[in-house]
Amino acid sequence: MKKLFITAIAAIAIGTSAFAAPASVSKYVAANFAASFTKAKNVTWKSNDQFDMVSFVIDNEQLNAFYGTDGELIGTSKTFAFDKLPKSALETITTKYTFPDYQLQDCIEFVNSSNEKNYYVSFGKKNESVVLEINRSGIVSVFSKTKK
Repeated sequence: MKKLFITAIAAIAIGTSAFAAPASVSKYVAANFAASFTKAKNVTWKSNDQFDMVSFVIDNEQLNAFYGTDGELIGTSKTFAFDKLPKSALETITTKYTFPDYQLQDCIEFVNSSNEKNYYVSFGKKNESVVLEINRSGIVSVFSKTKK
């Protein structure tokens, strides 16, 4: 039993070091990440006053995980194909935000800690940027709009 316990501790120590986080990231966040994403590779961290973001690759897919200042997972994001959005959302977006006036910049799938999925699509226009939020039902709303 003692050998099993020591082996488990060693495995955790080795596994955690593979996800080495900078000093600005709490050990709690780093441990939560290591426990949740055991197959992560190419791990990089960014921190600010509101959250810690870790970028990584699993199964050849680039992901980001966001952790709050309390160390809890906020959610994960990944790039998403625009044409895979819900059909009703595509109809709304392509009618209101037409090319070439609006240029697609990013399309992201975000899954929060409650496993609720939303999509965020950003467009650039000559004098403004707009980010749309699309829920699973395909309802589109303006998440943010900024003038350039």
